[in-house]
Amino acid sequence: MSAIKPIIREVKQSVLKGFAHAKDKLHQLADNIVKHVDDVGVRVRGQDRFDNPNGNGGSGNGPDTDRPGDGDAPAPRNDGRDDRGRFVGDGNRPWVDREQIGLDNVANREGVDVIRDQVASRHPSTGDQIRYYDGLFANADGTYTGIEVKSGSASRNPAQTLFDGAVSVETPAIANLPNVGQISIVQVILERVP
Repeated sequence: MSAIKPIIREVKQSVLKGFAHAKDKLHQLADNIVKHVDDVGVRVRGQDRFDNPNGNGGSGNGPDTDRPGDGDAPAPRNDGRDDRGRFVGDGNRPWVDREQIGLDNVANREGVDVIRDQVASRHPSTGDQIRYYDGLFANADGTYTGIEVKSGSASRNPAQTLFDGAVSVETPAIANLPNVGQISIVQVILERVP
C-alpha cells in the first residue's frame, strides 16, 4: 500500500495542475467561440433561410401562412430587429446609443474627454486574453481608466470580470493607443445605463 501512495499523490498533483491550466485557458475558448459565432452570423446575415421540409416555401414551422415574420421578408421594427427579435442588419444597433449615453455620462461626471475608440488591452495575469473597453480617459498622472458600459440587465461576462478585477496601479493592463503609443490602464469604471 505504501508504494501506491506516492503514485496517487503524483497523479493528484498532475490532475490539479491540469485543471488549473484549463481554468486559465477556458476564457480564451469562450471568447473564441463567441467571436466565431459572431463572424458566421455576419457572413450569413440575409442569406440564411429555413426551408419548409414539405417544399412549399413556408417557414418550416407548419403550414405556409401570411404571418408577419415568416418567409423571406421579416417585418422590420424600429429597433433594428424583425418581429421575432432577430437583428436585420440595417445599421440600427440600440446598444450603441446606450454605450454613447454611458460614455457621455462618464465624461460629464468626471470632467474628462473620453476616447471612444475601442483599443485592445492585455493584462499579464490573463495570458493572451484581449479586453476591449467601450472607452478610455487619461488620468492626471498619464495613466488611463477603462470604461465598460452595460445597459439594462446586461452584466460583464466572467472573463471581463476577471480581467477588470486584475487591473490596478500595481498591475496595469497595457494597450497601444493610436497617435499616443503604449498606455497603462490602472482603473476600470463600470457605467450602468437603464
